[in-house]
Amino acid sequence: MLLKTNRLIIEYFNTSDISDWAKIESDVDVRRFVDGKVLSFEEARKYVEMNIRQYQKFGYGRYAVRLKENRNLIGMCGFLNEPYGIDFGYRYSKDSWGKGLGFEAAKEVLEYGFLELGLEKVLGLTAEQNYGSIRILEKLGFKFQEKFLFNGTKAFKYHYTGDP
Repeated sequence: MLLKTNRLIIEYFNTSDISDWAKIESDVDVRRFVDGKVLSFEEARKYVEMNIRQYQKFGYGRYAVRLKENRNLIGMCGFLNEPYGIDFGYRYSKDSWGKGLGFEAAKEVLEYGFLELGLEKVLGLTAEQNYGSIRILEKLGFKFQEKFLFNGTKAFKYHYTGDP
């Protein structure tokens, strides 16, 4: 799987990404709306390896998002099977925030999921205070579904079916 946008390359994670992913996940600001806890190198390794297994099992997972100009890893975007459905998620290094890169990657990955993978419905969960994530979901056409508590955090659930 290889997707390209004007500024990004989106592809499968591989084990050589573990160190760079660990750096991104060691930033408390990046993890603030996830659970507020930074990941250790070992936890970051397990996350990358889990996604590699997801590709093999389901044909999708969270994908590595890289800058086209230098191939540096700046985050992830993609799908995960969760007990509540197929979760669409993304997370980026702090230095990539505010440049439209999150939306650019999300739009491309979402289109790939529906057109190439044949997904019919995905869910987007976000903390109530994560305005950047809410903005991306709504701009993509996700519909608000409900407010709920997720791991003790006030959160919103959105869904997307590809229908306007």
